[in-house]
Amino acid sequence: MKVDYNVEADNKSVKSIAHVLKSEFTSPKQKYNEILKDPNNIMKINGQKVLKASNGSELHQYIEDLYQPYFTNSGFEKFFVASAFSYTLHSKEIQIKVDNISIKKNKNYKDDYDFVVNVKYRKTGDSEKNYKVKGLATIPENGKIENITYVDDGGLLKKIKKNT
Repeated sequence: MKVDYNVEADNKSVKSIAHVLKSEFTSPKQKYNEILKDPNNIMKINGQKVLKASNGSELHQYIEDLYQPYFTNSGFEKFFVASAFSYTLHSKEIQIKVDNISIKKNKNYKDDYDFVVNVKYRKTGDSEKNYKVKGLATIPENGKIENITYVDDGGLLKKIKKNT
């Protein structure tokens, strides 16, 4: 995986963005799949099996260990609830890997970075397809992400949901 950046600001912010993007767009996740398979991590709510994700659960701890160091406290909570593993949640038959990440300082807002992630996607038995995911990361303090937004994923999430 290659990370290109055109940033005059600190490298720590670029490394934080790159880590989160690489983690988000890499699947399958072995540890995540182990958590999914462990019956101790499943509970029943209204007759439905649900993965335990509350604070203190094994899944929450895994996501916290993977991402918390790269986010502000409020940024991590927003990310955990809104988008953590959105693209790799259904990772049983899906392979996603990052080919390249490009990160550039936003010209209009000092705390913002624009990014493009080139992703290779393949469902077991199908041919590999390339997608570009464009987005924006806001970093108000050195190396700590407050918000990360995927602006355009070229239909990747729709394709993943269709294939699961």
